[in-house]
This record gives sequence, structure tokens and C-alpha cells, in this order.
Amino acid sequence: MATRILPLLQTPLKATWNVAGKLTDTSYWPAFHDGKKVVVLLVPGNPGLVDYYTTFCEEIHDALSHSSLSLDIIAVSHLGHSSKPLNTTKQLFTLQEQIQHKIECFDIIRKQYGPETKIVLIGHSVGSFICTEVLKARPNHNIVRLIALFPTLQHIAKTPNGVALSPIFPVIPRTIVSWSASLLSWIHPTVRKTIVSYITKQPDPSLSVTSDQLLQRNVVNNALFMAGQEMASIKELDYDFYHAHVKKFIIYFSPKDSWAPQDHYDDMKSRFPNANITLCEENLPHAFVLDHAKSMAKKVSEWILNVND
Repeated sequence: MATRILPLLQTPLKATWNVAGKLTDTSYWPAFHDGKKVVVLLVPGNPGLVDYYTTFCEEIHDALSHSSLSLDIIAVSHLGHSSKPLNTTKQLFTLQEQIQHKIECFDIIRKQYGPETKIVLIGHSVGSFICTEVLKARPNHNIVRLIALFPTLQHIAKTPNGVALSPIFPVIPRTIVSWSASLLSWIHPTVRKTIVSYITKQPDPSLSVTSDQLLQRNVVNNALFMAGQEMASIKELDYDFYHAHVKKFIIYFSPKDSWAPQDHYDDMKSRFPNANITLCEENLPHAFVLDHAKSMAKKVSEWILNVND
């Protein structure tokens, strides 16, 4: 049925997913055909608006459409990182609540697809840290790969961007920034998009996500609040955990990344010399989804294709 219907549908399929009572903005790419079932759960960075990852996931889905894998991709937003009225409250969600939310997403997927289904976790930036926490919580639940892209896994507050941006994360500056950003939401969409394009230099479709979805007071407030939580919580790397599970990891750094700098790569590579820990030769930016999604998707597609190795 899915094989006949899917060509008539435009992906991604958009849904509001009820995850343990929390409404979650979700994008879904169903498999083109039956085969060796693999499900990808993508956890975004911060800000965690799932639409930033549409081109990236679409490229992976298309690249593997004729492979032997029957690949479903599910990408979920962070709680509070959606311009849609998913929740009636203006709640700020802690990093631990975001982690628990992704564990609950994982549990629903495993229940829906069955325990034999192979699951690949893809995390970007802090999403990589969140994915490691999912693996910690569910170490024996058929997670066959954890792909960590430009990962913020340790001492974020000491990174160049952490040092530079930490002053805006406390409540008063965070409130000022979120209110200021939200003022742009009152401007006519065409004018707002022009202003955002001039400031950020982002191309579409990322530009539209920033202009139409990110610049909402509660979204900005949640993103900055979560960033402050990251600074306070993500410190020493859990080396025992990685020693036990590093064979499941593909960890991808970039040499000039100011959120996950090369010294983080050097540290992990020295401690786990035989692990699949790579430094990007193309020097792709940390926010690769903005204008390098296709290049990164090509690499990730090859890694997913080899999940049986």
C-alpha cells in the first residue's frame, strides 16, 4: 500500500505527534518499498526547529530509495521550539526534559516498529549529546548506529562560541533578546524576510524557517534557555560510556567549528584511536543544514547504507 501511495504524496509528511502528552512538531519520510527495515530518528541542534533539516533528510531519503533498505526517517522538534500553537503554556523546557522527550519518542518508535527493527540515531550539535543520553537509557534496544554531527559532547561553556554567547543566556538578557527578536514577527512577511536575509545571509529554505518560525518570542526564549542549560550541564565527557559503546558511533567534527572545536576531536581521537571519529576535510560549518545539507546528506547516506557491517 505504501509503495503505491507514496509517489502521490509530497514528503515530508508533517504531523503533530503526541509524545507522552507533549505535542511535538514532526516530519516523516516513509519508506519507498519493503525490505530490510531501518528507522532513523533525527534529533536537531539548537534551535531545534525540525524544518531546518528538511533538505538534509530529503536528500538521505532519496539517496537510499533504491537501496536494499526500507528506510523510514522521523525528525522531531525540541519541545517549545515551534512557532505552531502546540502547547497552550509558555513553558520553558530544561535540557533534561528535552532528553526525556527524545527517550519517549524512541520508545514509541520501537513499540510501533517492533524490537527487531534497526534504529539509527542522528544528532546534530546538542542533538548528538541528547542521542548519547538516549543510548545510555536504552543500550540494548537495537540502536545500531549513532551518527553525531558537529557534536557538542563536552565543556560547551569553554568553547569559543560558549564563551562569547554565555552572557545572553541568563534570564534578563534572554528576555530582552527574545522580545526584541519577536518584534520582527509583527513586520509584513516579505519585508521581514528581506531584513533577515540581509542580516543572516541565509539562503532558502533555511531563510524562510528563520523568518517565519524562529522569530517568535517563546521559541527564542526556549532556545536561549536550553543553551544556558547546555553550558551548565555538558561538561566532562563520560569516557566509560564511550569505551563501552564507541563501536556504534560515527562522530564527525569540523576543524574550525567554534561549538565543537578541533581540540574536542583531538581528545576523543587520542582516547579512542580505532573509533570512527573523523575531521571534515571540506571544513563544513557547524550549521551545515543552512547551506551544505546536500553535501552532508551524501556522507550520512553512505554511513546508513552500511548499518549491517
